[in-house]
Amino acid sequence: MELTPEQLKEALLGKKHPNNIRINPAAVVIDADQFLAIQFDMVARHKGDLQRSAAWQRLREFYIATNENS
Repeated sequence: MELTPEQLKEALLGKKHPNNIRINPAAVVIDADQFLAIQFDMVARHKGDLQRSAAWQRLREFYIATNENS
């Protein structure tokens, strides 16, 4: 899955997400709207290689977790 930040925004923002989304073994998102706002803000502020951004990695994990059955 290689999406741009804009593609991820389109895929994730403005949608209803369930509570308690496990994005990896150590992290559960309890407020998807707040999580997404913060992570996209961090990605926008990131300078350099996007693959080295922790926020970008969390957004990708969130996308995978919410699109597993699609």
